[in-house]
Amino acid sequence: MVLMGPGGIGTTRALPTPGLTCLLDYYKGDGPSRAKLEKFIRQYLVFNAADVPDSVIDARYKDSIGPEVVAAPPLRRPKSLGALWRTDFTRDSRLSRLGVPTLVLWGAADQVNRPSGGRMLAERMPHCDLYEVANTGHWVQFERAELFNRLCADFLAGRR
Repeated sequence: MVLMGPGGIGTTRALPTPGLTCLLDYYKGDGPSRAKLEKFIRQYLVFNAADVPDSVIDARYKDSIGPEVVAAPPLRRPKSLGALWRTDFTRDSRLSRLGVPTLVLWGAADQVNRPSGGRMLAERMPHCDLYEVANTGHWVQFERAELFNRLCADFLAGRR
């Protein structure tokens, strides 16, 4: 299994990051806009905003405004404390029994999901390899594509 700076890690242990708050608010108020998405991507998602071409933002924006997506946004704030508690996977005791080798990749400068989440997973999962990527935000697979692809290919081929 490969996880990339996943959500739901330590979510009940601190307030949401400014980046996660920006993402959760994307469909609120006046609704989605290219300006809101560009702010989220350039200010919070990546380490170096200049590395993201406008064409990527345009494509992501187009995908985010489809009627079916707007009707059921992919990420919402939990409606209750119980729902919030269930979104924090580090509180699930099954993690300590997970027998599947797992590679966790996390940007060291992630401003959406705290990098400490990677260490939380590594401490709870017996077969977890954690790779924290320097000078990288939340979008490891985009920002460091060659490294990401090599690490995943090696891991999935059994070269741990």
